Amino acid sequence: MAPTIHSAKLTVSCPLFAADFDPRDNGQLLVGGGGGEGRSGVGNKISLIDTSNRDEIKESLELKLSRDEDSVTSLVAAPVGGEEAGSLVTLAGINSSVEQQKKNNNQHLRAFRFEVSKGNKERKSDEKVPGEATALSQASLFRTKNGPGSSDTYQRVTRLSPWPKQQDSEKHTRIGAITTGLAASGEIVLFSVTETPSDKDVIGRIQLGDNEEAEDLDFVSLENGSEKSDGVDSRFLLAYTNGPDVMVGEVSSSTRSNTSPEVRSVYSIPLPSSGARNARPKFRALRFLSPETILLLQNAPNRSGSELVLLQLPSVNQNKAQILRRRKLPRTFKIGLGLDICQLGTNPQGQQQTVIAVSGSDNSIPLFTLEYGPKRGYSNFRSYTTIRDVHPFSMTKLTFSTFIAPSHPITPEVGPQNIKLASVSMGNTIVVHTFPLSPFPTSSRTPRYVLAVPGPAEVWELVYSIAILLVSIFVICLSMLAFAEIRGGTPPFLGATEWLPTAIRHTIAREYVVPPREKLTYFDTLLAPRDVPVAQAIPDEAIESLRDILDRVHRTGAAPADLATPEPQSVSVILRCADGNTAEQSVIIETAQSSHHDEQSEEQKLQAWKDLSEPEQATWKQRLEDAGRWTAAEGESVLLGVLFSEACGDLGRAVQEELP
Repeated sequence: MAPTIHSAKLTVSCPLFAADFDPRDNGQLLVGGGGGEGRSGVGNKISLIDTSNRDEIKESLELKLSRDEDSVTSLVAAPVGGEEAGSLVTLAGINSSVEQQKKNNNQHLRAFRFEVSKGNKERKSDEKVPGEATALSQASLFRTKNGPGSSDTYQRVTRLSPWPKQQDSEKHTRIGAITTGLAASGEIVLFSVTETPSDKDVIGRIQLGDNEEAEDLDFVSLENGSEKSDGVDSRFLLAYTNGPDVMVGEVSSSTRSNTSPEVRSVYSIPLPSSGARNARPKFRALRFLSPETILLLQNAPNRSGSELVLLQLPSVNQNKAQILRRRKLPRTFKIGLGLDICQLGTNPQGQQQTVIAVSGSDNSIPLFTLEYGPKRGYSNFRSYTTIRDVHPFSMTKLTFSTFIAPSHPITPEVGPQNIKLASVSMGNTIVVHTFPLSPFPTSSRTPRYVLAVPGPAEVWELVYSIAILLVSIFVICLSMLAFAEIRGGTPPFLGATEWLPTAIRHTIAREYVVPPREKLTYFDTLLAPRDVPVAQAIPDEAIESLRDILDRVHRTGAAPADLATPEPQSVSVILRCADGNTAEQSVIIETAQSSHHDEQSEEQKLQAWKDLSEPEQATWKQRLEDAGRWTAAEGESVLLGVLFSEACGDLGRAVQEELP
């Protein structure tokens, strides 16, 4: 069943490069762009878009900017303490005119206030409310190495610390960060967020190397969702990427310094085997999921694909981060352009679902969900849907609205919940998608909200993990059994020796030696094939010499067999071949008394020593020596008092051929 998604589109008068929702979740969206410094004939502007109607979006307020200045390259919605719902401050990156930049005066950080009049929602969609947006301040915070007259550097990224879920707006302190673009030496400037930020609000600077820029950055609070009692100091973790590296450092809102905060590299993409740096993947964007986890968008070199990477930051005892999950993006994704997330709140057990959106070069937006539980950690990325052909031209920005979960317990008065995803493009278009959320579990009064119900997918993920574990155990056990067979430790149950090439088989393979019946283990009885006989060994000892056996038989007066022999000595011991041909199992020794019951048949099967051919005698000597029953020092006189089974003739000759 296809997911329910409501879509609304609006076309404005200029290309758009930046967008951000009001974090107070009131449906207000700020967008900015323009044609640049008067060269395209298209003006520059910032607009406030009303997205409260899921099927139609409209421009509430328009602030036209100077054509002599650059277009809006980045912006953020920055409501400050005491503001009413209809009032919103925005911070934007807008370069001064070329003439001013040549004078080394680039007031790139701008602040504006938008005031939305009451009753604005009842107006017609093509009506605008003029004159209700005002400029508050402009400042130059960068201290790059560009010389006078340079006009390439611009404010590439503008990012604020997260809007608190529970906060006193008058005491809450947020910090912001701006980064350079196209600078000879990159820079990140950290500042306290006010209505009119200026150089005195700077709390730190991070100087980057030559030709090094921050591709993206993000903040996460270290206060565990609660503000300090004095409301003065707020601690945040900052992360940024310069492409191949991920850097992390802690910052505080109470700091007032132009010095660089302490940051360290926690992960670097390894160089390819060729060592070519231009063949190295790069990170394009990042977002914090928690103070311990970062989500990154990684692009392969040469526009050959993208993937999501879930990174676990190092603990106190670790130096480097670890990759927890990876997820390849569709093949049509030659390069990923943007990334944003929306976290949907937790239940009392601490479980949470995160929605992930990625924009790509094919003008599509794949969406994923990611489950988290305190005991289990993060699940695999689960694909939700892919929205295709969102814009006619390349997307420049996408952003989620903030989700503020209803307070527990959930009552019947709580209405349906949803989140919005806005994207803008070079084609002058704004598209807002609305996704309905569901409480999970539905019967609970303290549920969490989800975009995709985690049940079936999570169950299959668990089944898959168990199946992989069982298959792994089976393969390991099978390998161990095959190795034991090859080395002669177990009966040939699998026939693993036959799997080996002939040259290797003769080198490492060993034949299985069947133990006496009294030494059989339960494992032997299970694995031994039915056609493998068990040796009927004389119970006195495991291995006893033939001379000792003859002496003991004669001493105990065992009745000789009623068989003719060439020697006057009475025959009382019979030797037979076992099915094996190594060690003690190559010989089975019986007394004539024990075989007397089958006397007639034995007459045709037994031979005296002198009746054996020379090859057969040599074979029996070798077999008896291998079995430990006889040595050459004892001489052949011992063998004259023994009968040998004729059934060993063919087998004996086969063994004889292999003897040196």
